[in-house]
This record gives sequence, structure tokens and C-alpha cells, in this order.
Amino acid sequence: MTDTARRAILSVTDKTNLVDFGKSLRDRGFALLGSGGTAKALRDAGLEVTEISDVTGQPEILGGRVKTLHPAIHAGILAPSVEDLEGTSFDAVDLVVVNLYDFEGTMARTDDDAQRVENIDIGGPSLLRGAAKNFGRVTVLCDPSQYDIYLKEFDANDGQPSLEFRRACAGQVFATCARYDGLISRGLFEGAHTLRYGENPHQAATWSVDGGGGLEELGLDLNGGKELSYNNILDVVGALKLSLDLADDACAIIKHTNPCGVGRGGSVRDSIENALKGDPVSAFGGIVALARPVDEEAAELLAKRFLEVVLAPGYTDAARKILKGKKNLRWLDVDRSRFEAATRGNVRQWGRLVLSQGEDQGFPELEGWKLAAGPEPTDEQFAAGELAWRVSKHVKSNAIVLAGRQGTLGIGAGQMSRVDSSRIAIEKARLAELDLNGCSAASDGFFPFPDGVETLAAAGVGCILQPGGSIRDDEVAAAAERLGVSLILTGTRHFRH
Repeated sequence: MTDTARRAILSVTDKTNLVDFGKSLRDRGFALLGSGGTAKALRDAGLEVTEISDVTGQPEILGGRVKTLHPAIHAGILAPSVEDLEGTSFDAVDLVVVNLYDFEGTMARTDDDAQRVENIDIGGPSLLRGAAKNFGRVTVLCDPSQYDIYLKEFDANDGQPSLEFRRACAGQVFATCARYDGLISRGLFEGAHTLRYGENPHQAATWSVDGGGGLEELGLDLNGGKELSYNNILDVVGALKLSLDLADDACAIIKHTNPCGVGRGGSVRDSIENALKGDPVSAFGGIVALARPVDEEAAELLAKRFLEVVLAPGYTDAARKILKGKKNLRWLDVDRSRFEAATRGNVRQWGRLVLSQGEDQGFPELEGWKLAAGPEPTDEQFAAGELAWRVSKHVKSNAIVLAGRQGTLGIGAGQMSRVDSSRIAIEKARLAELDLNGCSAASDGFFPFPDGVETLAAAGVGCILQPGGSIRDDEVAAAAERLGVSLILTGTRHFRH
């Protein structure tokens, strides 16, 4: 060991805020060690940087595959204390700043396995894991979002970030490395599939099936049209989840993951036509999900409209002939039972944050509802209310769904105010010139004030299903009683955020 100056190793793919952070480290007395492009970016900004190869005495070899894998680097990181390096020629490292090669982006950009393999980071994870293992002495940062927090910790603790902070950073490293290894495992060995782009053209994207395989593992078979896009896949899942909650004679139409129409009918064509009634404009470019095979009559109707995807458990020969003539239409055979089993559960992930929950399954509350106000609903009103209730589960909160027995009449989705959602649903129905007199409505959550019920009643709604549970339930019920509206409390909510 030659001296006890503070040292930071920086080797990053994502150079966001790198230069400013490097200057802040310099101003706090750090000697900066960098590799390749990181060292160049710092040097171009006027900072003094020691190349990793100057520390190791070994130039990068194998096209950059080997540059930081050296005892001169890892001894300085892994030494439990500075004293442990006495008698060696190695210097202690206090801070390791590394983020990894963009393997995920590479997967999305190319199908070439050679390029994908070349973008598997080896040195980066080794640096991160070594520093994380030695969090008792070393601080490790794997994301630019940590830079400012680190500097505040450094200043508040006389140059030695707290053990609690170092431990938290180490935990983030192991989670990051685990996710990275998972991406590689799924991408190269379990068959991740590259998409043209994500939600927007500037976002790279892939999709995969846990355990490997393609659409067939989900019970889906693409018959014609372009490959499914990122947004198509989101909508396909939403459409089929909704369809599985409906009667077999129903047609569900999804747009931007929200239902825009549900219809029931004696024939498949009838169910499609009823689904289109409430909002034919939004159905343009939508996703259609059916529980019955598509026949010739239904295929002719579908072929006349611009749709992104059609999902059904089969197609007659005549229907297949018609749909094959739609060059860009994606139409899929669906094994509904297999899809349901393969997609059970709900997981969302944002970087290190993972939320998971069980499936929102079934509607047992429809057997134990309570009439809170107004007259007993007619059989037709309750059937319409049940349909609206089932659909509301799949509409982004706050959700209001208006329905008759044969289908939805208007849907208000995703508003911050339940009254605004009510007004949107009513306006949709009026634009379609549909009669709301005596129809039913469902609200995915309780009405916090009487104004929602008042708005729906003024439009002609005769029966409303809602969970209840507001501190103003009595006021809401009093308004329904005064207006002659049947108010049903289900006791269960179905938020979809």
C-alpha cells in the first residue's frame, strides 16, 4: 500500500450526471480511477483521471473483455481494512460507481446472438458484487439517481457515509445483479422475443414467457397480420381478462387497456354490434375478444372495420378466408383455459420496486348484495347492473359503466373525480344516441358524495351498483331514495389502477 488517499473507481454505461458527480468527488479530495469511455468522458471535462490499466499495469485485452478483472483492483475493493493491504502494492478503494452494459436494450435492438453475448457485462457485476460484499468499508453506487444522496451522506458524516446507507446501497446492487442475470437467462436461454419498440418508438422492448416458449405457451396462436406490438400485448391481456369474466355470448372491445364496449347477443355478429353501440368511435383500432368461434357473418362485420386484433376460440373456414384478406389485422386462436392459467396473478415492476398481488377473481358479492335505497330493481335492471359491474372491474379507476341487458351504453374511465367519470359515460351514450331511461350503472368504488348518484339519476339511470363504505353512505342513499333510484351495495370494490 502506498498511501491513504480516498479513491473512487468509476466505470459506467449510463453517463447521466457523470461529469458533475466526478467534479463533486474531486472537490472532496477523491482520486478518480476510470476505464475506457468513462475515463475519456471525465478527462474531456477537464478532470484528472487515472486509467485502470495504469493501476493494473496491464492494458485492456480481448477487445475490452478484460480490463478491471485484476488483483490490483479487487484487492483494493475487498480488503476489510486499509491495514490489511500493508505489505502489498495495492491501494484501498473507498467508492465504486458502476452501472452495467445495456443488455436489455441490445436484446430489443438485435436478434444477433453474437452481439447480445458481447453485451453481457462481466467486469461490472464483479466490481459491484465485490464492493457490495465489503459494504462494511466500501460504498457502492449502481445508479445515477444515487449520486446526490451519496454526496449528502458524505458531507453529513465527515466523509464516511453511514453503515445504514452503505448496506442499503449493497442491497440495491445484489437486486440489480439478480435482475440483470434474469434478463440474460430469459433473453438468451429462455427465448425473449424482440419487439419493434415499446409503448413509444423511442423505447426498446422485449417480451418473454417465464420458463421459455412463445405465444403457444399462453394458449395463443397468431393466424395472420403483423407481429403483436408491446401495446397490442397489453391490450390482448386486458381484452381476454375481461372476456373471461363475461358470459359466453359476450363480445368485449378494448382500447388502450380500457373497455370501450361490451355486447351480448344471440349470434356472434349480434354481440359485436351491441358492443359497438355505446362507443363506435373509440372501437376504431381496438381489440375484439370473443368467447365463441367467429363465423362468416361475424367475420364480414369485423373485416369492414379497422381493428388491431381479433381474439376468438376458433374460426370457421369461411371466416378464415375473409380474415386472411385483411393484410394487417392480427387474428388469433385462443385456448381460453390455457391463457387463464398462464396469466394468473399480477406483478408490476419499476426498477428495484416490485409489486405483486393475487388475481382479482370472481364476483361472489353478486350473490349477497344489499338494497340500500329505492325500489327493488327489476330482473332486467339487475342483469344490466351485473354486466356493468363485471365490466367496471376492468376499467381504470375511477370507473363508471352504464349498461342495458344487451351491452354497455357508456363508459367513463380513469378520471380523478367519480362525477367526471359519470359525465363522460353519459356523454358517450348521448353521442351514440342511446336511451338511458331506466338503465343500470356500476361504480368500481364508493360514491364519496351524493353528486355522483344525482348526476346519473338526472341522465335517466334507474339502478346503481356500488361497493359502499363511504362515511357519507347515508347521504348517498338518501339522495337515491329521493330520486327513486335503486341503490345496491355490493360490499366489494374492484379498483384497477
